Amino acid sequence: MKCETMLLYVAPVFLACYAADSGEGGLDPYIPHIWAQESLEILKENMGVTNLVHRDFQNEVASYGDLVHTRRPGEFKVVRRTDQTPSANLPQIASATDVQVPLDQWFNATFTIPEGAMSKSFKELVSIFLEPAVLEIARGVDRAVLGRVHAFLGTPMSRAGRLNAIDASNVYNVCVEADKVLNTQKAPAEGRSLLLSASAKATMLQCDKFVKAMERGDGGATLRTAILGNILGFDTYMFQNVNHVLTGTDMESDTVTDAHAAGSLDTQTTAASLVAGEYAVVSGNDQPTWIATAGTGTNAGKFTMNEPNKYATSAGAVLTVYKACAAAASYDAKWGEGIVVGGYAAGCAPQVGQLLAFGSTAATRRTYTVIESTDSGSTCVVVLDRPLEIAVTASDPAFPGPVGSICPAIHKNALALVTRPLATTHAAGIEFGVQEDYGIGIRVAMQHKINEGLVVAVDLLAGVAVLNNQLCVPVLM
Repeated sequence: MKCETMLLYVAPVFLACYAADSGEGGLDPYIPHIWAQESLEILKENMGVTNLVHRDFQNEVASYGDLVHTRRPGEFKVVRRTDQTPSANLPQIASATDVQVPLDQWFNATFTIPEGAMSKSFKELVSIFLEPAVLEIARGVDRAVLGRVHAFLGTPMSRAGRLNAIDASNVYNVCVEADKVLNTQKAPAEGRSLLLSASAKATMLQCDKFVKAMERGDGGATLRTAILGNILGFDTYMFQNVNHVLTGTDMESDTVTDAHAAGSLDTQTTAASLVAGEYAVVSGNDQPTWIATAGTGTNAGKFTMNEPNKYATSAGAVLTVYKACAAAASYDAKWGEGIVVGGYAAGCAPQVGQLLAFGSTAATRRTYTVIESTDSGSTCVVVLDRPLEIAVTASDPAFPGPVGSICPAIHKNALALVTRPLATTHAAGIEFGVQEDYGIGIRVAMQHKINEGLVVAVDLLAGVAVLNNQLCVPVLM
């Protein structure tokens, strides 16, 4: 399948302008530039995590799929000198590294203002039509950025915490662990953020150590407003779009036969039915592990995980297997639109914020985050945090991730959000407006369709790239 997205209308059209009271000094409410500027203001107020990562915006027109360049910030080395040190030995050139970023995140919200609503004021039109549309774009951008946390899962020692196993008694120690890992990986102390799911925030607010920290120096204002301030060197925020999976996903539980120490990678045995590639979590270890090998025939029930235990597990520990579903059609690499999957239990479609992987070996596996999910009952259309890296064939297994939260403890230079303005080629009957500010370029296109109303399309073109995989620690909660 080819990935082609365009705004195309073939009926003869004309741009309509109405002398509605805009409430803004008599300005005509149907000028695309005005709508683009208002879109930027709404985005500024509602894009949260994007202000906590590296941003790169240049006023260079680009198209979907273009490769652009950003820089990984460089470092300087310590130089010791004396009075005799030649001055020629002192200057250093920062080792900034070029990073290629595909502009493969084309966020679009298109809506129609009916003929009967076109006499409303600009303020009313913004409230009824534009604001909900732009909020969806803001939500999509945040989900795409936060969803990239899977790129930092790395090895067990590069994470902190345990999935779905955090409570008031251990959440403080988990945050200390995240701080330790970042320090070990030499992340700068300034510019760190801890981004929590709603569930993780609720757990943190039950811990006395955090409550006391939040009361300190502000008369308890932080606690009263439930805003988490600076904790252990992290500016701490709650975002509803942090990766989090509720119960209700398609899963099967049983127990394992053997005890295994931390650091071991041994074969386990269970009565559960297993498929290589499925996420499977052993209680006590509670990491986002998956089944690397699954025995068949006389070896049925025997399996190995993809990585060694981070924590010791006991004989009889609960094993939770997250059952595979399957692609319902074939999709080429770089496919960036919805992907249809099926074969899951009723009511257990992949959720927004859930990992979804394709491939059952380390070499072929690619992991994504679901940023939109529309369940029809037997099949589900999912949108992923980025286009497919490798083609998917109909009936290929898709592996939904485990229950719990994956909260990034992140330095701003771990990820980059790169945006560029879209082209404004004036097709017949379509008017464009582009506005740029706050490191973002927004395009608005308007086209009047006779007897139907005014079609408005709001577009934001972006790319998300990992700049430094040492500057983010996934905190499992």
